[in-house]
Amino acid sequence: MKKITIFTLFLTLFLVSSLYSQQTVWVIAGGTGDGTSQGNAFGNMTDALVQIDSPGDVLRVVGTITPGSQTLAKTFAYTIEGDTGGSTLNGVTGVGRMFTINGPSVGQNVTFKNITFSGQISSIAAGGAIFFSNQTGVTINFENCRFVGNSLTSAVTVGGGALNITNSTVTITDCLFKENQALQNGGAIAIYNNSNVTMTRCTFYKNSTTGTTQSLGGGALLVAGAATTFAVNQCTFFENSIGHPNQDYGVIRSNDGNTTINNSLFYNNKVTNTTVTPPVLGGPSDWGAAPSGIQTFSKSIGQWISANIDNVTGGSIVKKNTSAAPFDVAANLTSSNLTYNDALGKVTYIAPTVAGENSPIGFVAAGVDAGAWQSGLTLSVKDNEFAANFSVSYNSQTKNIRVLRSNDDSTSLEIYNLMGSKVISLTNASKEENINASALQTGVYILVIKGSENKSFAKKLVIN
Repeated sequence: MKKITIFTLFLTLFLVSSLYSQQTVWVIAGGTGDGTSQGNAFGNMTDALVQIDSPGDVLRVVGTITPGSQTLAKTFAYTIEGDTGGSTLNGVTGVGRMFTINGPSVGQNVTFKNITFSGQISSIAAGGAIFFSNQTGVTINFENCRFVGNSLTSAVTVGGGALNITNSTVTITDCLFKENQALQNGGAIAIYNNSNVTMTRCTFYKNSTTGTTQSLGGGALLVAGAATTFAVNQCTFFENSIGHPNQDYGVIRSNDGNTTINNSLFYNNKVTNTTVTPPVLGGPSDWGAAPSGIQTFSKSIGQWISANIDNVTGGSIVKKNTSAAPFDVAANLTSSNLTYNDALGKVTYIAPTVAGENSPIGFVAAGVDAGAWQSGLTLSVKDNEFAANFSVSYNSQTKNIRVLRSNDDSTSLEIYNLMGSKVISLTNASKEENINASALQTGVYILVIKGSENKSFAKKLVIN
């Protein structure tokens, strides 16, 4: 009797493991197979999704495909994943969104990974040009994804030029939101009701809302709903905008809920001056808010936030819309030369060369920059007199970097790429140093010049 019981138990476990074994389903443009391998891939997203039927399944996207409009209604965890270098889901113009969760699916936990979502232009969907979730008990994860050039244009729908999250739990990590647009309420993302959203190391570049009415804002993000919680960590918001001049509806607009922004970087985010024809970008606005909810701006750099932001902590540098010190000075990053780098999907910078200016470098803690990108540089004492002793030039014909020094200080030269890796290092540099840059690929580099007594400065080099 005991042997039969043990046999039955092992048989049951075998059948259960077989029934729920993880599988990878492949999809590629032009595919004609059954999805069991890349060479035998499905040719469309609809057929591939049908085969995702057990926990741990992976839908593997190869290259670029047009996914159509898909409703996701699974009740388990699964992944839609691109190539390591990224695959693309390419949208169409003037239709609904790519993905929708708008029906009972408690337990659904979908992860999108290594995917670029682009080209869903002039979407007429009821919120979210790319994705809309309106269900409790649903978890959505975006990892290493890009949302580029998507737009929501309807005047009667809620916003979200890329994503609209309502009632769901969402984690967004190492993602880029670039040039997404909505008429109102979140040029990139709209977050509503009982949502719980966490973003880490994300970059928002040139997202916008176009509506010229005062209440239409949130050039990058809208947060609404008393039960909504939103946490932003190590993110960068650069050159986003809204379509009207009211700073209280800025790049982030909080209508309610609890939002915490930590270790983040805001710069050159603008409202629009509509008093001239044609309208032009106006003053700065990083975060506008209604009086309700609890809003915290911690260990972050910005130029303007609303008086309704409750807490400004951790040595943040930002002008708060109130005369109460110390929140009365906007960050000045002029000579840090913030630049969007599309290869990285990040906003890069150099050490400032003007005394008294701010810098993201080492702002949060020693070796920890503010924002989504780690420069790899250490910001030591900035000495204008030290920097004034140097002249740096690059000759694109001879591929030669020339560094001239007029003082007698002991000097070292280091060149970094934008990934923070040191590519050239010279100690005891001469007063006229000529560096052969022919081995460097075309791109942007950072030259760091160091002297005695912790004196140093940095200069951006464009190698072409």
